Amino acid sequence: MGHSFRNIIYLIFAFVLVFYGLPRLPLLVDQTEAVLFSAVWLGFALLIIGANLYQIIGEREERNVASPFTLPQRERTKKRTQYDYE
Repeated sequence: MGHSFRNIIYLIFAFVLVFYGLPRLPLLVDQTEAVLFSAVWLGFALLIIGANLYQIIGEREERNVASPFTLPQRERTKKRTQYDYE
């Protein structure tokens, strides 16, 4: 629960940072360095947003999948590749 809350806070912070910085970025100017900086800055911001979304969605998926240690013994033996010779 703590990691999910932290990722949501980071995601909100990244969105605020993008919405604050986007109007101030020099996207349509003649200086190639300024446009290159803007593109790299937006790329990193989108990477951070994507990584946090991936973590949030991944934690929800992990909760839905049962751990192999919680399966009953009968279910675990069905997935074996070798037979027991008793």
